[in-house]
Order: sequence, then C-alpha cells, then structure tokens
Amino acid sequence: MELNPSNEELLAYYAEVLSHLKDMMNEELMVLVTNRTHNIYQKSGDKMVITESIVGKELEPGNPALVSMNSGQPLSSIIDKEKYGFSFRSLSYPIRNFQGEVIGCACIAKSLEKEEKAEEISQSLASTLEQVNANLQEVAAGAQGLSTTIKNVIESVNQAVNDIQEINKAITAITEISSRSNLLGLNAAIEAARAGEQGRGFAVVAEEMRKLATQSAESAKMVTKILVDMKNSIEGIARQINEVGNIAENQAAATEEITAAIQEVNSNSQTLAQISKLQ
Repeated sequence: MELNPSNEELLAYYAEVLSHLKDMMNEELMVLVTNRTHNIYQKSGDKMVITESIVGKELEPGNPALVSMNSGQPLSSIIDKEKYGFSFRSLSYPIRNFQGEVIGCACIAKSLEKEEKAEEISQSLASTLEQVNANLQEVAAGAQGLSTTIKNVIESVNQAVNDIQEINKAITAITEISSRSNLLGLNAAIEAARAGEQGRGFAVVAEEMRKLATQSAESAKMVTKILVDMKNSIEGIARQINEVGNIAENQAAATEEITAAIQEVNSNSQTLAQISKLQ
C-alpha cells in the first residue's frame, strides 16, 4: 500500500479487507462500504441477501452510514425486516484518511435471526408457563377447597359418632330398666304363687311384665348391634376422608412449590429475551 493513497484507493483497501470478515469471524454478516455520497461496495451473507444491488446508489438522508459520517462517530442501528426481508443490526464506522478527514463509511450488518428466535422461544415459553401457572392455581384452589370441605365432613362425622354414643348410653339405661323389670316380674310371680287363687290376676300381670322386659332387652341388643356397626362404619369413612384430606393438603403444598419454580423459570426466560436484544 502506498504511503499516501488516494481516498478511492483507501476505500478499496477497506472493501478488500471487509470482504473476508465473514469467513474470519464465522458469522452471518453482510458488509457495505460507502464514500461520502454513494454505496461503493457490497457483499451479502449466506442468508442476508439483498436481491437488488445497492452499489452506486446515493445515500438517502437518515441513512445510518451518512449519520455516522456526519457525526464522525460509530453508530449502531437496527434495520427491521420490512426493508430487505430480514432484520439485522448495522454497525457503521467512519473511515478517515491519513489527514483525519472522513472519506467514507464501513458498515457491518449482523443477522438478528438467532436473537429473534431466542426471543420468540422465550415469549412462547413465558406464555406457556403463565397458562400452566394459571391451571396450577386453579388446582391449588380446588385442593384447598376440598381440604376445607373434608374437614367440615370429618367434624360432622365426629358429631354423628358422639350422637351414636349418646344413643348407646340411653339404650344401656333401657337395658338396665328391662333387667330390673324382669326381676320385678319374677318376684311378683313368686308372690302371686304364694297368694294362691287370690294372686292369679296379679300373676298374669307379672308374666306380661316379664315378657315386655324380655322383648325390650332383645330390642335393645339389636339396636345396640346396629349402632355399633354404624359407628364402626362411620369411623372407617372418617379415616378414609381424613387420608383424602391429607392428600389434598399435600397436593396444595406441592402445587405452591411448582408454581414458585414456574415463576422463576418465567423470570429467567424474560431475562433471556432481554439479553438476546442486547447482543
């Protein structure tokens, strides 16, 4: 290279070096070199291809290369896909000659395809996690409601068991009265036998008292058996309901842990989306 090349030669050297940048960096890149007013060199990437050549076209007002040259500072800008069919980040660097004058601009465009896919995936993941989280909240609410209902049922069952015990006490009292009535009837029958003919009518009454006492005792035994069976069944149901209640409580607790984990993953996915935008 000459010690004092012309501006055109210097821009050509930049174009030559930038033409190998994609291979050196192994990235999907597109490069462009301009002079002060026009595009003079363009090399598309493998996927970032501008179908219509822009070499020789005048730089329009607001063009990143023109803005960078006018400010004398590097410029980073995002070009959306509406313009060329693909989006990319453009890095524009002013080119100066040996006298320090800005003679052109080197523009390097990096594809945003990976970043867009990362953001799309993170957004899709966030949306999915939000839906899963909402479903889990419903499950947790249902489990909590079930647990409350089961507690109420258990209280009712315990009350029923207490009622059965009270009834059983009453039946025990009836059994004692029946036993005493039977003994009283037996004594009355003995006294009627001693009285002979005068006690015959009393003997009939005594016999009826004994029969009534026997029937009362048998009925009390039957009811007692029914109540015992009922009590055992209710207590068995109560144990099963209590087990279900424990499962519901455990399910609610596990759901809360899963919800917390999902919220953390969701937060991480949003962080990933933000990081992808910064690259």
